[in-house]
Amino acid sequence: MTAAVQVTPSTETEREDVCVLALAGNLDYTNAEQLRAELAGRLRPEHRHLVLDFTELSFLDSTGVRIVLAVRNDVLRRGGVIALVALNARIARVFQITGLIRAFAVYPTREEALAALPGAAG
Repeated sequence: MTAAVQVTPSTETEREDVCVLALAGNLDYTNAEQLRAELAGRLRPEHRHLVLDFTELSFLDSTGVRIVLAVRNDVLRRGGVIALVALNARIARVFQITGLIRAFAVYPTREEALAALPGAAG
């Protein structure tokens, strides 16, 4: 059994409409539903946009992709944007093979993701 994926909130942005979360570990069928529940619990009503930082995420399977896609749909219903940050080559390949890479805004860094979100100053 895979250990639970870790979710760490960031206070990197002062914007109340943005939630920044860093994922670490492996995201697969053994912990995907737990992650979905944790993400839903961390998204507050004022959070329109979500930035998911994959810097420390080592592995993602199709179940993990399904969870990220479901969270994307929740964010879209809020009228927001979900941005994925720092996908390693293996994880980027999973999104490319499924064709879902086009469903997300993908950035190399958190700073670039935050700057690109609607309502960002600059």
